[in-house]
Amino acid sequence: MKISKLLKKESEEEIYQKMNQHLAKIHEATQVLIKAVYAWKNNDTALLDSEVGNITALENTADKILADIWLELTKGNLKTKLRSEILTFVKKADEVAGCSKRACNNFLILHNLQLPKHIFEEILKSCELVNLCVEKLIEALTVYRTDIRRTVDITTEISFIEHQVDGLYSRLKKHYFDINKISDNFASLIIFDHAIREIEKAANAAEDASDALRSIVISEI
Repeated sequence: MKISKLLKKESEEEIYQKMNQHLAKIHEATQVLIKAVYAWKNNDTALLDSEVGNITALENTADKILADIWLELTKGNLKTKLRSEILTFVKKADEVAGCSKRACNNFLILHNLQLPKHIFEEILKSCELVNLCVEKLIEALTVYRTDIRRTVDITTEISFIEHQVDGLYSRLKKHYFDINKISDNFASLIIFDHAIREIEKAANAAEDASDALRSIVISEI
């Protein structure tokens, strides 16, 4: 085997392992996001504060892995287009953790705001769907080098899940008037808006990551 091909193979494997490690941390972050909603719902401020710390640590770890991937990509052992698509994938996946962290921070600010059960349920469902998007990304990343059709099918599933989050986001915005009746603090409404927007942005980022992965496999056909 030529040295150039050997370097390419070694680089691909190194990056692939890092991509898996990175996505695992993103998944942990979205799981913490769900726990944070439960803590807020149960008025457990101490637990909510702890989950904010956990998701911050996970995002920091993911950022370090992202930096390692970037460093490996700069070695230039892979084709320019492939490097660009891999970088897009990991950056968009990383945004999922960032959005999840910001949503958690907003939950903590709103910890004294006790919402009706149906609003909490819609927030929780949105977070569960974001987590499902990441689980699907992990599945797609596992098979993308061996099963192109399945990878494309999974990315289509992610798009469908993201559309569900969009629908929930629209429904949650309709509750603004209800929240205004619960709290006369207009700042609470603004922070609530920021929180649910970050959840929706997390789903968008997961879909963008899946689009990048689909582009990678299609280019290999």
